[in-house]
Amino acid sequence: MSSETSMQESTADDRRFLHYTMKITDRLATKNFFCNILGMKILRHEEMDSGCSAQCNGDYESPWSKTMAGYGHEHSFFAFELNYNYDVEGYEYGNDLFAVTIHNRQAVSNARQFLDKKYIENDSKESLIIHSPDGHRFILIDEDVYPGDDPVRCLSLNVSDLNKSTDYYTRLLRMKINEKESNDKHVKLYYGLTTQQEAKVKAKSGFLLDKQCQLQLNGLNKPIDRGTGYGRKAFSCPKNDIDLIQKMMEKEGFTILIPAMELGGLLDFNKQKVVILSDPDGHEICFVGEENYFKGCETDPDAEKKFYKGLENLPDDSYKYLIGEDESNKRQEK
Repeated sequence: MSSETSMQESTADDRRFLHYTMKITDRLATKNFFCNILGMKILRHEEMDSGCSAQCNGDYESPWSKTMAGYGHEHSFFAFELNYNYDVEGYEYGNDLFAVTIHNRQAVSNARQFLDKKYIENDSKESLIIHSPDGHRFILIDEDVYPGDDPVRCLSLNVSDLNKSTDYYTRLLRMKINEKESNDKHVKLYYGLTTQQEAKVKAKSGFLLDKQCQLQLNGLNKPIDRGTGYGRKAFSCPKNDIDLIQKMMEKEGFTILIPAMELGGLLDFNKQKVVILSDPDGHEICFVGEENYFKGCETDPDAEKKFYKGLENLPDDSYKYLIGEDESNKRQEK
């Protein structure tokens, strides 16, 4: 690889960590976990008749649903994209995701009072480590953030080579290192600003840039197994950056899973331009043009009603996948 890269028009201060996708198998149990235990809200819900062309739901052509959950509007708060594939009974979850860290006293209290003990990994005075119905780990810190700030503070992923991954995210994707919270075992990265005061700096599109959820890379020094239940993280950037990011990755020889494309129907005037990348361990990364995504991620006041309506959909596919995708049952074989 070259020693330096001169590509993107935007800087790390102009990008936002938007959300992380999770493949789920029980929508109602997952909704109860995110809303009743963690204290989030359903922000949007959509039902799709066939697979996403950008493989947001994985490598499937079957019907699926997308539920966005978070503590506030996606313009200013980190969100979780909970994807349910109707034709998948279950997934094999690997060691790619370490944990999501949330600072929220009410969530800690809820978990201690109402969460089934089988989902509690560790309970100490200051924190609680719990699991979602599908096994995703959450670290709950028994303290609250400043009013108006996002309780979701960090998404932690495991990597096989910490130095190689740090180079990828800092030199190529222009993330910044949080030096105070990094060491030789893990590196904490971020976009935007980390101001201590009550600041509300926004991108031109309107996305909040202050005190975003950070990304932590944990060095394992062994291969990463993403299984079939792997997730995907999404970042916003100016639309003009999408092609530049793709060209940079082509030049550097890194994997581009989905070349730059536009998502949306023929009559959709707010099509979202995306490019899907794969980091050195296969962790998926989506960059989406912020201008139209800002318009598309507005909170839907009827989201919860649509969620419950979606529970009535029960497609029965005789070719139902038992443990998610593999080389024998991906979309082209379906």
